[in-house]
Amino acid sequence: MDRRALGFKDNFVKILQETSEERWQFTSFAQMEGVTRRPQNGHREVILLLHGLGERGKRIFRKLLPFLPQEALIIAPNAPFPLPRNKAGRMDFGHSWYFYDKSEQKYFINQDLAKFWLRDLLKLENPQALPVTIIGFSQGGYLAPLAGLEIKETRLIIGLGCEFRTTLIHKKLPFPMHAVHGEKDEIISMASAQKEIAQLKSLDIHVNWHPVPDTGHEITTAMGNVVRSIMEKYSDGK
Repeated sequence: MDRRALGFKDNFVKILQETSEERWQFTSFAQMEGVTRRPQNGHREVILLLHGLGERGKRIFRKLLPFLPQEALIIAPNAPFPLPRNKAGRMDFGHSWYFYDKSEQKYFINQDLAKFWLRDLLKLENPQALPVTIIGFSQGGYLAPLAGLEIKETRLIIGLGCEFRTTLIHKKLPFPMHAVHGEKDEIISMASAQKEIAQLKSLDIHVNWHPVPDTGHEITTAMGNVVRSIMEKYSDGK
């Protein structure tokens, strides 16, 4: 190989090594799908349900519906990013709110798009500016307080089987936080979740802790009963 070819190759490799990806922010048409429960005689509050990784809004809706107030408008959207999966020889889709690369310890797609879409969804569904409770399971629980900061009517956050991460929350929050966690959670350990809660105290953020016996990383009847008791407390204005 002559010098010119060697020089071109070296320069080409150098350019590749020094080239990094850029990011463009823009606003465009967007849409979300999901399920709702609209009380026939109107509603006094709104409950936003955020499902876990690879799930759909309908799943968390089905799991929690029996434990939620009858007079509430319940909205359970699908996350914006579809995850294809092959089930019994047919293509099906779960959904993700964001993507985190554990090996690189960074976000491939962070929570911004999801939380802003949820903000706009609530503008459409809650023009009366009624109180909003956000309940998130697993990945949806990580997202819940971030979405709450964008939805000004948020009065309460309940996280199920999740962590409230100090890497995501950097200031005192204007709403109470409750963590409902299975004592046998095999995906997100109680110790890990409690460690983050302890660190949040330095930001003057108190998280109410609700351990659920004999429960793993799932939404069970026992967990639903805890959610109901929390909702009843705030419905009484306490």
